[in-house]
Amino acid sequence: MGSELLITIDKTLDTSLSRQVFEQILQAIHSGCLRAGDQLPATRLLSEQILVSRSVILQSYEQLRAEGYLEMRRGAGTFVAVNAAGADTDPGSMTGNYCAVSTKAPKFVSALPSPSTVPYDFRHGVPAWDMFPMDRWQRALTEVCRRATPDMLTYGPAEGTLALREEIARLVRSTRSIPALPEQIVITTGATQALDILARLCLSKGDQVLVEDPTHNVLREIFSYSGGEVIPVRVDQEGICVQEMDECLALHSKRQSTTPKLIYVTPSHQFPVGVTMSFNRRIQLLEWARRSGALIIEDDYDSEYRYVGQKVSALAGLDNSGRVVYVGSFSKILFPALRIGYTILPPSLIKPFLAIKWITDRMTPTLEQEALADFIQSGQYAKHVSRMGKLYATRRSCLVNALQHEFGSRVKVFGDEAGLHLLIELDTMVNEQWIAAKALGLGVKIYPASDYFLEHMPQKPTFILGYSNLSENQIRMGIKKVALAEKECREGP
Repeated sequence: MGSELLITIDKTLDTSLSRQVFEQILQAIHSGCLRAGDQLPATRLLSEQILVSRSVILQSYEQLRAEGYLEMRRGAGTFVAVNAAGADTDPGSMTGNYCAVSTKAPKFVSALPSPSTVPYDFRHGVPAWDMFPMDRWQRALTEVCRRATPDMLTYGPAEGTLALREEIARLVRSTRSIPALPEQIVITTGATQALDILARLCLSKGDQVLVEDPTHNVLREIFSYSGGEVIPVRVDQEGICVQEMDECLALHSKRQSTTPKLIYVTPSHQFPVGVTMSFNRRIQLLEWARRSGALIIEDDYDSEYRYVGQKVSALAGLDNSGRVVYVGSFSKILFPALRIGYTILPPSLIKPFLAIKWITDRMTPTLEQEALADFIQSGQYAKHVSRMGKLYATRRSCLVNALQHEFGSRVKVFGDEAGLHLLIELDTMVNEQWIAAKALGLGVKIYPASDYFLEHMPQKPTFILGYSNLSENQIRMGIKKVALAEKECREGP
């Protein structure tokens, strides 16, 4: 504020010019368009903008000041008074049911995360962004801006910059064993956008989507919103139970047809259980998809980090029939504010995918893509992944040790061989929601796993614990408080 104010003057009215200015500023304050502390334009500037004499503005401002709506600060300007009536209007407090929304809207509103201010937040999928080499990233951005041409400031290609797609192609060939070409890669605004576009592209109302049970609830909502019928398939120690897919389709399908359109899996580190899909199970899944005509979506959300055994190749690297769409992201590797993901598509899906991408948001920001390409090409990306892998391995061990110290044989740990989170099961009769609520009261946020199950609910309190963005001291103190919360729930007041 302070530079422009929308005021319309009508010189044909009987109302004086100063009164028109007065009333429109007053209306802006009452409606919340001007809020407490907002600066108004200087009198000379506003008079030039609305083509009236400066004395008209001075008279209007003075009247508003006299009535307590404005305050003049020497050397600073004119501001809306802190106690001006209506100046602190909260849009969230407005009432009215005139907005037309679909019946799906309340479900999405309830899915919005609430901000967390607790000192010990075991949120999963959050990298240690305080360890990110910001100076190296700043250099990459500066270099891109230095060599930027006017063409880089216009709408870029929907598929993303060639430089980044070439770097990603090299990256997945060497680290994920995927023989991808740059032409198959589309840059998206985070992995979530890639999944949303795939759902829009592939699903019509009533089409079946097979998902792992448990799986991320956001993914279920994405598929449901596009009309898909989400059908859960149990997960065991080898991954999704391919041998049960036909039975699940026959049991759950609302249609006579039992041919699914999509199969969504997280084979490298199943979310949230954490198992790695075995080689035999991968071959079975590819064969089942080929036989049924389904398309597999492989969400490879945190495969960069493995602490036990050898890294496994991607499912897409085993696919020779164009049945797998690979989705990756840099948000969990670098920092979440970098909304850059990507998908590797079979040739037949590239153009329709790009068409939806273009309609959705035209493109992912070009300058950041170029900076990321430089960051990867210079070797900084590989160094960062290596450095973070060692840090996360230490924090993961700290969490496992803290759990065993506080709970002993009453805790079982799953999925700690890779990724940025693990799953725990507590041998207690206390309800997991009670434990989570009690822990929150002690300043610790933990995440009940039952929210991610569709059918095969855990029989004991089960929680997802992220550890990548917590120090070792925070991990130990947080788990100590979780143990105290469980004890207080178990023993009662």
